[in-house]
Amino acid sequence: MVSGSFKKILGGILLWTALSFPVTLVDRVVASVNAEPILESDIKMGMLFYEGATRGQVLEKLVENTLLYQFLTSRGLQVSNELVEEALQSIAKNNSTTVEGIGQELRRHGLTLQDLRRFLSKEILVTQGLRVFLERDVALWEKQVELERQKLGQTTVVREVELIVVDRKQERRLREVFDPRRELQEMAKALGTKVERLKVSRGELVDVLDREVWKTKVGELVLAEDEEHIYVARVLSQQEVLGGKTVEELMQEILLKRIEKKRRELLERLKKNSFVKVFQ
Repeated sequence: MVSGSFKKILGGILLWTALSFPVTLVDRVVASVNAEPILESDIKMGMLFYEGATRGQVLEKLVENTLLYQFLTSRGLQVSNELVEEALQSIAKNNSTTVEGIGQELRRHGLTLQDLRRFLSKEILVTQGLRVFLERDVALWEKQVELERQKLGQTTVVREVELIVVDRKQERRLREVFDPRRELQEMAKALGTKVERLKVSRGELVDVLDREVWKTKVGELVLAEDEEHIYVARVLSQQEVLGGKTVEELMQEILLKRIEKKRRELLERLKKNSFVKVFQ
């Protein structure tokens, strides 16, 4: 079982004090994968990383990671020391401490910074590195995307716009602050109002604004007005949406599914051709 904890760490969130382990200086071998040992310190570190996992689940994950790590390093992939140090610095920064502070906390659990660096190196390679490796063999065929289009139905074109709605009474003030080269946020601040950010399909805005938004180019500013309001909008982007997903999101989803399928197939093959021993 893999939790989202490692993603949190790379994103900058790790609460080292969330779990408590008894301090021990004994670092015994708990398992071996093709004669490479998995240590008690690896289990402890895994309990910190894989949030909510049992000891057995952590051990299973470490065995799988070791198999994948061995496979990737045999193909020449490795994680640079610089990348490991960047991850370590990120952990420290987002816990309002220093690398030395993390080292002190680790020592309370019978662990060292070197244990963490070793763990990070393997974890980064079997997540980020494995994905890069598998992407080489994963093709996104137009036929797959077209099949998803048929399942999800009609394509809808959506535009993302920034919008200021100004009361007609403020028309004079708007003329004073209006400049097509200025950011909408600046004009809104001068008018004492806020910028709305919307994703809209054709026909969802008021008629006068809708016509202007859909006939202008992406990136351009438009003005529209009715009896009560003046509308200032900028078209930020345009995307095709299928069943609530953009085409780019759909392609990414297909890619991730294919990568995960390849990962499971690779792992099963490695398990069949490897020698794994767990020590009681």
